[in-house]
Amino acid sequence: MNSSLSIQPSGSLSLWERWQRYLRQHRDQTLAWTILTPILIYYFFFSIVPVLTNLVISFTDWNGFNAFHFVGLKNYFRFFEDKYYRQVFSNTAYFAVVSMVIGLPLGVIVALMLNQQIRARGIYRTLWYIPTVTSGAIISQMVIVFMAPYGGVFNLIVTGLGFKAVIWQTDVNALRNIILGYTVWKGVGSTIVLYLAALQGIPRELYEAAMVDGAGRFQRFWYITVPMLTNMTTFVFVTGIIGGFQIFEPIQLISRGGPFNSTNVVLNQIYNDAFKNLDFGIATSSATILALFLLFASMISMRAMRQGEAA
Repeated sequence: MNSSLSIQPSGSLSLWERWQRYLRQHRDQTLAWTILTPILIYYFFFSIVPVLTNLVISFTDWNGFNAFHFVGLKNYFRFFEDKYYRQVFSNTAYFAVVSMVIGLPLGVIVALMLNQQIRARGIYRTLWYIPTVTSGAIISQMVIVFMAPYGGVFNLIVTGLGFKAVIWQTDVNALRNIILGYTVWKGVGSTIVLYLAALQGIPRELYEAAMVDGAGRFQRFWYITVPMLTNMTTFVFVTGIIGGFQIFEPIQLISRGGPFNSTNVVLNQIYNDAFKNLDFGIATSSATILALFLLFASMISMRAMRQGEAA
């Protein structure tokens, strides 16, 4: 008896029918690509294309209006050979490293205190974290008011202690210290939160066993707390350095890079080169060098953390 149902040979299917069969057979993959396609398109046009465009412009002397004129590696050599740009990079490294050297131990100390059973602990944690989530522009405006030569909070304190008033905007060391204070104060909240999470992840049994063995408070801290915080310390230090190299708001809003280029940093100089000097070639090459440096630092961070976990 002939069957009433017959299987149609694949060779006789139309293109549309083949497409429908393919979608049925690869339903999960099709759904995944349907969801990812808008994201990939967005990523391509707003991440990959700008990066490639930045890289191309870095090999030109484009000023935003004229035609591209390729100059090879001239902009890159200029960044490393020009004393001005070397000072800018040195300033950036100084703010990044010093702010981290101050902020990291401060964050550990405050985290240790806030990890204790004290009254209003939640309020203290909130107060320490508020600067981190406060707008940098707002904080910068507050600092500018405090720095006012006449009637400013800083000078009221200085004169109250019997010293002469300071013109903060023209004093190199004073202005650098103000920028450092701003950076540490705004960033220490994140460090505290990360260390609090790491401290709360240490098993209490380790401390209890050490107390049974007669270990004192300092011994418990040195032989239990410090080793258990090693991975977090590596993460905080490297990410802090990376964040420090991206400092921009206090320089742009408070010091403008002065006096005498003493507080200028890479991001601020990129902004000046691109939008004030209209030298997009050196601006994009500086951005590329900074991006490669941060990528290298991130790779070191991940490798160090993997080695720490393996150990």
